[in-house]
Amino acid sequence: MWQSLLCLVVACNDFKADLLSGDTVQVTSILNPPYLQLRNDTDGPVEGMDRYEGFIVDLLYKLEDMLGVTFNINLVKDEKYGYCHSEENEYCSHWTGMIGEVYRGDVDMAVADITVAPKRLQAVDFSQSFYDGGLVLLAPKKGNLDTVEQAVQSGYKFIGVKGGSTQKLFESSQDPLLKSMRTEFSADSVKEAYAKMKSQNGKVGVVVEQGSAKHLAQQDCSVKVLTGNLNSVSYGIALPKGAAKRVGNAVYEVRTLLDHALATLKYKGELASLERKWWTGGNC
Repeated sequence: MWQSLLCLVVACNDFKADLLSGDTVQVTSILNPPYLQLRNDTDGPVEGMDRYEGFIVDLLYKLEDMLGVTFNINLVKDEKYGYCHSEENEYCSHWTGMIGEVYRGDVDMAVADITVAPKRLQAVDFSQSFYDGGLVLLAPKKGNLDTVEQAVQSGYKFIGVKGGSTQKLFESSQDPLLKSMRTEFSADSVKEAYAKMKSQNGKVGVVVEQGSAKHLAQQDCSVKVLTGNLNSVSYGIALPKGAAKRVGNAVYEVRTLLDHALATLKYKGELASLERKWWTGGNC
């Protein structure tokens, strides 16, 4: 019944395993351990992806091997994930962050801990997920809290990162629990939100996505992740709408190729292996 708009004007094929072979693909990403962080174990200057380490780097290396492509990581210029202020059902074209760079065609794709959010789907396409989680609350252990509800009832304030899907969720949600929470979106990064929590004595925590919270709690034994997710989220690779490549007289959709590669990594347990590598151990 349905047809791709692109396939109405050119000959389309569904899948070509070597579609991107030999290509150099520009990727926008953002520093946020353990997804992406600067390496500090090298002697002398390093270039390209060798400058970084983390879950995202390992994922890209696996995709390089599967697809025959070379990825080049570019840190997002404004250090944002992607935000566009508009009414809930209104189309928005003034995007910040990684979403904006993909939307404008500054890069080929965004690969990071970037949430597949409804508003973002108006601007870009997403591959299937490579990581699933949800928003959680991180709080000092000295507060003797176990659950999200206890934190709300105790009057805790939670600091979040401004200009992203988390802020958008709290602005638009009708969930009574989220509406009752004292939130302050004043940080430019998870690292800054965490530092603000640590610098303030009292009932202060961080609202953050599960992977980042788990990593922080593994590094700092004085904080804990409270029981209970606030929502469910997935991270996917962001692509320009309808991203495709012509080969001869046929056009192939890039997302289909990435979906196939990610599904293969999931099926073989390789994504689960990367999660164990980057979310196991720590100081606690």
